[in-house]
Amino acid sequence: MYNNKFYVVQDGEFVNPNTNHLFSNGLDPKDFIVNQDGERYNFVGFIFNSEKILISFPKHSFSSTDLEKLPQNSVMLNKYIRILFNCIKRTVNNRNDKYVGIRNELNSDYPFIDFLEVYKYYKRYGLFTNEKEIKKFGYAGRISWKDTMNKSPKIINNHNLLFLPLIIKENIEQHVFISKCMAYVIDSTLERFSLFLEGEKTNLHTRDIDFSNTSLVITQLKKVKRTLFKNIHQHLVDSLISFFEQEKTKGGNYQLKIYSFHLIWESMIKEYLRTKFYGLNDRLEIEWSDSARNNHFEKKVAYPDMRGMNGFSIEPDYYLILNNKRYIFDAKYYQKLTKLDYKQVAYYFLLKHFETNRDVNGNIINELETYNALILPTEYEIYSEVHFELNPEYNVNESKFVIMAYYLNTLKVMEHYTNAN
Repeated sequence: MYNNKFYVVQDGEFVNPNTNHLFSNGLDPKDFIVNQDGERYNFVGFIFNSEKILISFPKHSFSSTDLEKLPQNSVMLNKYIRILFNCIKRTVNNRNDKYVGIRNELNSDYPFIDFLEVYKYYKRYGLFTNEKEIKKFGYAGRISWKDTMNKSPKIINNHNLLFLPLIIKENIEQHVFISKCMAYVIDSTLERFSLFLEGEKTNLHTRDIDFSNTSLVITQLKKVKRTLFKNIHQHLVDSLISFFEQEKTKGGNYQLKIYSFHLIWESMIKEYLRTKFYGLNDRLEIEWSDSARNNHFEKKVAYPDMRGMNGFSIEPDYYLILNNKRYIFDAKYYQKLTKLDYKQVAYYFLLKHFETNRDVNGNIINELETYNALILPTEYEIYSEVHFELNPEYNVNESKFVIMAYYLNTLKVMEHYTNAN
């Protein structure tokens, strides 16, 4: 890692032609998006090209000045590289089906998912060991009387029947083939991707196995799996088999590209709201608190269509009713907010009288105060602005309908996400 040269870009920023040339064999057409104002990067992640490494951070992680200085600040660069990968890893560990795409992206060029499963087993149980009981002739140890009487020679001495020598039982733990496969997966991956992976190597000797012969390794693992009975051990072997089926020896050329970072942004914002949202002040600014815990913001699925579940539905990202107030927030992983978010307008009007207290005749007893907002990334400190304010000339019943835009510092949200419980 210390001999590598780093190139740092940012998702959504204009393409650097010189950087593109250096990593031309690792960049694909889908890594860019072309707008009327030019060509921009369209991914988050890493490209390893021998001793050159390209890192693409999320939108609005750094100002252009800070981004330019980052490759020369190895301490800060290393810190934010690890935070970025841990954000990806934490989202991938969420078993929600919506993150299947991110799992596939993480695993597209190297079997990181299988490595993480193997390493999780290692951290919990250690290397796989097979405890085997052996029996041998001897005089020190735990005597197996049944085997001694059945198998030892019988000797009569002074009219006494003796069984000599005794058979001693001894339990030994043997490192088996599975252990060495685990060690190879863990140690080689940690070494190869030390840039962003943190962990403990096993340092187990594995040179007696030719891991380049993947077909033989996979065949052996399948044989061993048939001798195992516990699900946890079978799952471990499945992860090892999957790793060797996907591992490709490509020298120093690897890629880890995430095209679905908007889903990670949604997950990070949910965690931020859950643990830090305190409420809104009179200026409709969010008040944050480190003492706030477990605000039950949820992705709300509602069916305003008369056909109910057979009709159209709406799904705000974050929905919360608290103290007679309704919060309808939506995460937007945008480079810039340039157009009216019609969807957020629809959420307000379609949900305005939903879940309100009514009397027996269906009349509303007290109406919920509804607050509507978009949450976006910024490289600056937290700030807010009005995205849309309805002119009452267009709707006399809505004199105070406002959609706010809240901008949260990208790096702070990422760091909080990786540290939150």
